[in-house]
Amino acid sequence: MDNNLISSWNFSSKLEATIVILPDGCRDLIMKVVNKEKPKWFVSPMFDQARIVSIEANSVLSGYRMKPGVDIAEETLLSSLNESKENVDDISNLLSDYTNIKCSVQEALDCLATDVGSVKQVAKELGVSSRTLQRLIVSNTNKSPIYWILLARARRAARALTGSIPLAEIAEVYGYADQSHMNREFRRWFDATPSAMRTTPKVLCLLNNKGYD
Repeated sequence: MDNNLISSWNFSSKLEATIVILPDGCRDLIMKVVNKEKPKWFVSPMFDQARIVSIEANSVLSGYRMKPGVDIAEETLLSSLNESKENVDDISNLLSDYTNIKCSVQEALDCLATDVGSVKQVAKELGVSSRTLQRLIVSNTNKSPIYWILLARARRAARALTGSIPLAEIAEVYGYADQSHMNREFRRWFDATPSAMRTTPKVLCLLNNKGYD
């Protein structure tokens, strides 16, 4: 597997369907085939909120999820794939040619995903100024450092819903001011309260997919 590729997935449906996509900090290269027609390739956006996506009947999708922060030469990658007359047998080799992530960005994102705390504390851990960290992350991901901190925290807290821990305790463990604060953050990221997510195990299972956390 290419170093910039963290997982792959497949989905198929004979009937029209809808799927929920939770924000995970990643972009996916996706091949879509409808009614056995010629495959179409596209790169998904990085979703900031939960989305419901409609899928046509008789669809087959194959996805290749890339690490958070990976830079994609999207135009040339898609041109190469869509103009190909044959199936791509080794997508990881192709992705290695058209994707890249700076070591400094990888290190910073890894640190932001931990429980280090504030942007200032993360910058200190990395040995740079807060302004330098801000410039690095924004210029390479189009998102701020606090965006990545909040996303990782929300995803970790949401996975804790699969147990029987009281919501107020989950809020405290994952650094929210209180349960109301956690409710607001969950609505922002997942368009649902923690209580609602706890009663929809199919949605919670999506958090087991690899992503930013």
